[in-house]
Amino acid sequence: MEDKPYYEQEYHEPKSDIPRPTFGQAFKLLFTAPFKWNARSTRRGFWYAYVWTIILLVILAACSATAYSIDGVAYSSNEFFLLTHVSTGTVIIQIIIYLLIIWILLGQLGFTVRRLHDTDHTGWWYWLSVIPFGYLFLLYFMILPTVEKPVRWGGYLFKEKK
Repeated sequence: MEDKPYYEQEYHEPKSDIPRPTFGQAFKLLFTAPFKWNARSTRRGFWYAYVWTIILLVILAACSATAYSIDGVAYSSNEFFLLTHVSTGTVIIQIIIYLLIIWILLGQLGFTVRRLHDTDHTGWWYWLSVIPFGYLFLLYFMILPTVEKPVRWGGYLFKEKK
């Protein structure tokens, strides 16, 4: 070491093998890996995927509302009118939108389980979200830093290119 005090020494970032996913990699994994449970996901990757989920759900909700408003049934309070005056095209669009929403939510579920694995917790801890205030504990697990030791659920789904 040099004879300088620690606050005058040059900063060296600690070495880590934890990958740093990009916003695009998180988007790709959100769609391509919803059922890959036996892996890990970094905190950064999880929150990127969470932001993508919110963005995509808002876009799909707007598309759904637009499809109904094109038929002119968006502002009706009569349920019978809604059931009988929706075109076949709108029904098909709604089915596609609902399938996309289910796929996106399954992708987010996969990211959540992999994030729990990254903090060295089993994916079964996800069930905390169904009890009152259990989501707060789940949020705490999502905020925890990555465990920098091998865990029993394998590695990351993406690696940095050197």
